[in-house]
Order: sequence, then C-alpha cells, then structure tokens
Amino acid sequence: MARLQRGNLPAEVTSFVGRRAELPTLKKTLERFRAVTVTGTGGVGKTRLARRVAAEVSGSFADGAWLIELDDLADGALLPSTVLLGLGLRDDGGAPLEARLADHFRAKQALLLLDGCDGVVDACARLVASLLRAAPGLKVLSTSRRPFHVEGEAVVAVGPLPVPPADEPEAEAVALMGYDAVALFVERAAAVRADVVDSDARLATIARICRRLDGLPMAIEFAADRLDVLALDELDGRLHDAYRVLVSAKRGAPQRQRTLQALVESSYALCSSEEQLLWERLTVFTGRFGLPAVEHVCTDEVISDERVLDLVAGLIDKSVLVREERTGGSWYRLPRLLREYALQRVTGAGEPGEWDRLRGRHVQWCLWLASQASDGLLTERSQDWIGQVRGNHANIRAALDYCFEDKQRAQDGFRLAAALWYHWVMTGLVAEGRAWLERGLGIAPSEPTPGRALALTVAAYLAVMSGDSADDLLAASNATAAELADPSVTGNLRFVEGLLAIHQRDLATACAKLDLALDAFRVSGSRMSTGKTLCLLGMAWTLNGDWERGRGYCEEFLAMPAASSENWGFGYIQWTTALAEWQHGSFLSARLAQKHSAQLACRFDDRFGMGSCVQSAALYFASTGRHKEAALLMGAAETHRFPAFTVLDELRRGCVDDVRDALGGAAFVELIEEGRALTLVQAAEVVAGGRRMPAGAPVSAPDVPEALSKREWEVAQLVAGGQGNKHIAAALVISTRTAEGHVQRILGKLGFTSRAQIAAWVTEQRALARAEARVGHGG
Repeated sequence: MARLQRGNLPAEVTSFVGRRAELPTLKKTLERFRAVTVTGTGGVGKTRLARRVAAEVSGSFADGAWLIELDDLADGALLPSTVLLGLGLRDDGGAPLEARLADHFRAKQALLLLDGCDGVVDACARLVASLLRAAPGLKVLSTSRRPFHVEGEAVVAVGPLPVPPADEPEAEAVALMGYDAVALFVERAAAVRADVVDSDARLATIARICRRLDGLPMAIEFAADRLDVLALDELDGRLHDAYRVLVSAKRGAPQRQRTLQALVESSYALCSSEEQLLWERLTVFTGRFGLPAVEHVCTDEVISDERVLDLVAGLIDKSVLVREERTGGSWYRLPRLLREYALQRVTGAGEPGEWDRLRGRHVQWCLWLASQASDGLLTERSQDWIGQVRGNHANIRAALDYCFEDKQRAQDGFRLAAALWYHWVMTGLVAEGRAWLERGLGIAPSEPTPGRALALTVAAYLAVMSGDSADDLLAASNATAAELADPSVTGNLRFVEGLLAIHQRDLATACAKLDLALDAFRVSGSRMSTGKTLCLLGMAWTLNGDWERGRGYCEEFLAMPAASSENWGFGYIQWTTALAEWQHGSFLSARLAQKHSAQLACRFDDRFGMGSCVQSAALYFASTGRHKEAALLMGAAETHRFPAFTVLDELRRGCVDDVRDALGGAAFVELIEEGRALTLVQAAEVVAGGRRMPAGAPVSAPDVPEALSKREWEVAQLVAGGQGNKHIAAALVISTRTAEGHVQRILGKLGFTSRAQIAAWVTEQRALARAEARVGHGG
C-alpha cells in the first residue's frame, strides 16, 4: 500500500518546561471526551501545552494528528477553506466545504488540533459540532480564551506557572529551580546570557521577577529576552515599574487584559521612537510578511528605506518581531497581542487618516506582488514568486477585505483578486477566489471599467474550472467588453470562452476563440496571457485532430523571451506537448514530457497541475506498455477529478480494455482500488517517477543502466523509438547540437557504431528488467 501522511505537527524548536500536572490531566480528558478546549488567558501557554499533548498522543490515532493554525483568521466564513488547506486538501468549488470536511474525516481515526480560535470562536463551535456528528473516529483539541459551549465539550483551564512564595526569599537554589516559572526563565535566559545563574543571589532575583509577572509564561519569556540589553537587576527594576502600570491600567478591564497590556507596554517602552513608529505601522500586516513589504508599505520621510533593516533588527532583538526562516528567505511576524496593542495606538491616538493611508499602501503592495508574481511564473524565479504569494495569503485576504468594504475601493479589489487567478487554482482555493470577486461585484457600481471587466472574466474562468455555469458572467463580460474596446479585456474574455468550449467538447469553437484571444494579447503585450493562451491553443488543436499545429503552439511558447525549462508555465506546456506527441504516436516522447510536467507540478505544489497530470497519465503509461502504472492512475483519476478537463475522460476510457487485458481482470481491479486510495500528491509522484508502486506491483520501467547517465538513457530510448536528433532535442528541450552530442557519447560508451545498435540494446535492457521483475516477485 502507498504510505499516507499521518499528521502535520511541527517539531518543537525550544524546550518544553513544566506543566507536569496539566499534561496528564489534558491527556486523560482527551481520552474520555471527543471535544476538548484548552482555555486560559492570552500568553498562558495554551498552544504549547496542546501541541505537546497532541504530539504525545498522535501515535494512538491511525490517521494522525493535524494542526490548523487560526491565529491570523478573523473571518469565520473563511474557516472551512482554511481547515481544508491546512489538511492539504483541494477546494474544487463543488460540494460545500463543511460537507467536504465531514466526508474527509468520516471514516478516519484522527486528532484535529484547532489552535488560536479566539478570532473565530462561533465559527469553530459550529464546525466542531458538525464534524463530531459526522465522524465518530474524530477528536478535536482546541485552544481558545473562551469555550465553544458545544455538546460533549470538556474544558481544561490552564493557569500560570507556579512561582516561589513571597515568604521564602532565602530558599535554596535547588528549591527555587523546582518552580516551573523559575525554570522557564532560566532556560530562556541561557540562550541570551550564559552567566545568568552564576549565584544564589541572581536566582533569588529571578524568583522575584517571576512573582512580579504572576508566572505568566509569555511575560516570563519576554523578560528573559530583555537580558540582551538589561542587567538582571535592571530588568527587575523595570518590571517593578511595569507592574505598577498594570495596577493603574484601564479601570474595569479584566485582570488578564491588564496583565497583558502591561507586558506589551514594557516592551514598547524599550524601543526607540523610530522602532515604536515602525511597530505601529507593521500592524497593517496580517500574519507573516517580508522585508520588501515593510520597505514598500512602512517608509516615508520619517522612516527611510535605508533605516528599515536596522529597525527590524532592533524589534527582533527586543522580542517584538518574530523571525522565521522559510523557503525563499526570512519572514517576520508580530505576535497577535503586540499587534493589537500597537493597532490601538494607530487607530486611536494616531494621526487622522494614518490608518487608511497604511491600508491603502498595503493594498498597493499586494497588487504589485500579485502582478509581479504573475509575470514571474514564466521565469526561473517562478518558485520564489509562488512562495511569496502563498506566504502573504493572510495579507492578501486582509487587502481584499479592505477593498470590498467600500465601493470606492472596489476597483483595486477587482484587480487584486483577478491578478491572482493562478493562485486560486494552483492552491485549490477556487471557491475563495470566486467569493471575493462575487462580493466585489455585489457592491461596486455597474459602470463598465477595466477592473469590473476583469473581475467578471476571472469569475467566469473560476466557474468553468469548477464545472459550474458561467453563462451569466460571460454575458455581462461581453457587454462590458463591447463598451470598453480594450484588447486586454477582449483577450481575457475570448480565452475563457475558449476554455469553456473545450469543457463542452466544442473544439472547433475553442480553437477559434483562443486564436482571437492570442491576437488580442499580442496587441496588449502581456507575456503571461500570451503564454497561457499558447498552451491552451496547443491542447485545443491537438484534441481537434491537428497535433502538428498543436505542437507548433508549444514550440512558439518555448521560443518566448526568457523562457526557462524550470518555470511554472513550462510544466503546462510540457503537459500539452505530451498530448500532441501521444496523438502523433510518439509515445515515449509523450511519456517523458508528461513526467517532466508532473515533476514541476510537484515541485511547485501546484494542485491543479498535479491533477491534470494524473487525469492524463494513464494514456502515456498504457501506450508505452507500463500497464500497472496505467491502472493505478486510472483509479487515482477517478478520485481526483477536475471538472474543467472532462474531455480527457473519453481518451482515458479508450485504453481501459487494453490495460485490463494486459494485466488480467483481478490484478486490474486491485490496482484501480490502490489508485483510488492515493492522495493527489502520491498519484502525481507516480507520474513524476518519484514514488515506487505499491507492494506487489513493481514499476514496469527499467532502472537507468549503469553504463549511461539518466539523460543519456532518455536519449537512448528516444533513439530506440526511431527519433532523429531534431525530434530528440524538441522532446527534451535541448538544442539539436546537444542531442547529437548525447548520441555520440552513447555510441562511444557502448562501443557501437550505429543508431540501430542503440535501439537493439535498449530493447535488450527492457527485456532484462522485465525478467528480473518476474523473478523478484515469484513470477
């Protein structure tokens, strides 16, 4: 069987201190109840405790423990899609997301950890209640300041860490270290200053600090971090001042809020005036952000671009900003409580209009990012741009929300949501993209504008990709386009009409519409629009029976300036090339192109790209005699259907009988069932050649013979298929001269003098591999 992912809990980065009583209590409660909510004040350590327990009990759940981080979520309507994305599932815009989640968990034994539910408590309560009714093997562990109050919920309240009593100032060091609050401070302080506990007197000071902070873990960790700028005694004195502020904070506020307010204010007081101003401006970001975003949004005549790096470093040093090392570089995050504190200063006592100014610049940054990323998808930096957009998803949501709060800002919202067409599709968030566009169209004036035209067309595109009707949207888009006479608007409209025609199997209309789209985009000069149209034209003409014209469009794509064989768009043109080669009867070339397409889709975590490869892969495996993989992927294609390309269903069904006859009925059915159980990623990895077949079903293809490199083996197989150097070059996206060089090296390594000898040797290698497979499996 294929190995399935069992959870997504991250590894702990720092040591876990204390909670000797709470750990077993929470685990026992989780054994007895299916819904357990860990409650307590902000900063008390709910998240850390819940994650530790989830990690310790995950082995008792056959389908693992799954963490969904909700700290950045403020709109309950987005909860289902956030959970779906966190589980690695695809939103195809079909069934309601709550039903999709219920179906996903229905037969599973799993633990779902919802962390940081404070902003969406009501939505979490409804979702948890629904999932528990639908999935008897599911348990839900949540962290929130408030219980959900759902049937069957058990609440575990978490308090501060124990601190040394004030009447034991002379307690021995061993006794003081037995208190969890002191142990936590010492552990965290050691990362800043190794000599923090070099005497009993210092330990007594630490005990006093912990008492003044009421044993609150967040406050203790903030205090320990300050040892890089303050001596221990100085810190003790400053915290004493902060505690006095705490007592005199806003009257009537809950004690927990006054405690947290004091902690944040003490951090704020440690910053320079420039750092304070930047901190306040950083509240415009939701979730993570990068340095370029800060430079774009937060600078002016007061904070210059040149100062940003030093100021960010200062905020990191003072534990205001959290730095995270991720693929593509450094990301930063304002902890939620610190963001809320500074946000109050900006929106309350700040300059009039300052918040709207920041929000406006934030929207412009998101627009720039979406546009640059779209253009960058056809360059060697496509993976970086994809990572930037995904990392800023929370910021994009916030920008769209701001735009669609006021009809005067709707045009920017249209441009942003539409510019992210690729993001909604490749991440499986089609329904979310449609929802944003529909929200904007519902509030904006109906006057024809390029933004409204773009929104209508992209909304129609997403509807087609979901398999839904786009008639009304296309009608409105046609009316708007007629008034604007803008080639870019016209091109986008014809592109979507062409895609719809492919979906409806009206291939002649598809070719005509897409030819018109290409003409329009050549006038407007959009590289991305031209590239995606060439790709779809290649598919349409190939399916319409003219494979040579279809391949010609693929070659035109490859000839575009700055085209890279490792970019996102190249994966799609390889997919189309595979289809054209298959129609031509060049089955090995088709298989190699499809393999490369799947490899790129997996690399970019492009769920639509992976799904497209899975839908068509059986054709290429069956045509090259790899019947086990063909059957497996037929099963996977049934599970991971993509409504936009149902035209492939007929082609795939056409090879079913050949595969069944080659394998035998029982083996065929078994592999179909195996394939149905594969996740999308697992199935795509089979296409890409990175995952071996399930036990008992060895991969049909031979390994690369030791005499040749991987590339030389690919060339040798093409030679065996009767391909000349020019055709080999096109199939492998290399120059004809390079292809000729590979052939000469193969001849030299094998001691041959003719291409016919290479072909005979390849046939011998394949036969040898099949014989070894039969022996290895008792055949």
